[in-house]
Amino acid sequence: MTGTSGKRVPGRLFLYRAFPLIRGPLVRGSLARGPLGRALLAAVLLAGFGCGVQREKPWNVLLITIDTLRADRLGCYGGMYADTPNMDRLAARGVLFANAFAAMPLTLPSHTSILTGLYPKSHGVLSHAYTLEEEKTTLAEYLKVEGYRTGAFISSHVLDNRYGIGQGFDSFWRRYNYNTEEANRIRANSGFDILTEAVGQYLAAPSEQPTFAWVHWFHPHKPYEPPKSQRLKYDHRANTNLQADKVTLEQLWKGYIDLTEEEVQSIRGLYDGEVAYTDLQVGIILDQLEASGMADRTIVILTADHGEMLYERDRYFGHDIMLYDPSIHVPLIIMAPGMADGGRIVQSTVRSVDIVPTLLAMLGIETDDAFDGRSLTPAFSGEEMSDVPVLAELYGPKPNWKTEPRHSVRFNGWKIIEEDGSDVRQLYWLADDPNEQINRAESDPEKYAEMKQLLDDVRAGSRDVSFPELSDEERKVLEALGYMGGD
Repeated sequence: MTGTSGKRVPGRLFLYRAFPLIRGPLVRGSLARGPLGRALLAAVLLAGFGCGVQREKPWNVLLITIDTLRADRLGCYGGMYADTPNMDRLAARGVLFANAFAAMPLTLPSHTSILTGLYPKSHGVLSHAYTLEEEKTTLAEYLKVEGYRTGAFISSHVLDNRYGIGQGFDSFWRRYNYNTEEANRIRANSGFDILTEAVGQYLAAPSEQPTFAWVHWFHPHKPYEPPKSQRLKYDHRANTNLQADKVTLEQLWKGYIDLTEEEVQSIRGLYDGEVAYTDLQVGIILDQLEASGMADRTIVILTADHGEMLYERDRYFGHDIMLYDPSIHVPLIIMAPGMADGGRIVQSTVRSVDIVPTLLAMLGIETDDAFDGRSLTPAFSGEEMSDVPVLAELYGPKPNWKTEPRHSVRFNGWKIIEEDGSDVRQLYWLADDPNEQINRAESDPEKYAEMKQLLDDVRAGSRDVSFPELSDEERKVLEALGYMGGD
């Protein structure tokens, strides 16, 4: 069976695209539970097998996204700050990409890129409260039509499925729908996370279908308030009562509070405690996969939506106004026994938009869809991958936000950052200046002009910014998370 370009497309995916009934109410709505829905789904499955597709026992897929996780906090990335033995053991058994970068340091747009293989300029979710268009296809939808059961386990309001990110998921579990006060009390006293239990129950449930689970832990996001199980180890505030809540961190940025170096390290320690706590949750799920026998046929992908500035620039703890590497350099680890394993470390520059095309290639799923990313499977066997331009952008959830839109591209060791409406030009040679401290825009105007042209070329086709009208609920959520409310 072929698509419009003549490429072979799996039968189920072809019918899914051809008939809106299959894509909409059959896959995601109540129709799937009725007689007509079951008959149509059976026809889809028979069509797929009728194309001569013969598969061995299919792979399960576990996608772990950890909000606000800096790559340099993991031991496997050389970090010496937080204990991350479980993420480290995943890297020791899989393939670690040392230089992976997010598309945007905002949770909803970045996750949309992770789940579609598209940059925000292509999928249209430019900030929080935007909604993914129905015609865009998510990873869950690709897997759904391949016969997978699909479940999402989400920790933050900004990823609510009202924003279209739930397309293709049979179930969409929300931690924030539960009694928050009670959940936080349990977490603070025992270190137990109710989301982790929900994931475990989902994985353990009997199923004749292969399983896709997307798990999102939010803990490293500010405020930095690790539970008691980690606070005793990582809370270094012996000589200060300084908190790491949203109000305090915003006052620091505005210059209302001065910090000593000891206090800076204290707040960073609280962030590390959140990272270490999240690692414990990852370990629980990995242990369950191994104990159940699922690990041998499960592809595990671990990454983050963005990193975090920890006071390196402009007195700032956060991620939502800067495109320096601490905000966009993320971990990316892929583990699949016999396919992506051996503890390999890949130095090639890669992107979060590479995840979907990589996974589809691993599963042998063909599509005519165009992605902004590329498959990383050649790197699994040690093949060196050519450098590609890496785009990162930033748009606020409303006009006149903390910053104007910003755009950056890195390529062959160079990085340019531009801000709309600003005369400030930034150019960095990362090989000698990995911390982006030496601005070469004035001293190397030819290279600046070259990188500016590359940035313009990569951004070609970008969407016009049309800010959504925020409801009172959305505004309150974004204010509580520190995304709004600044001058």
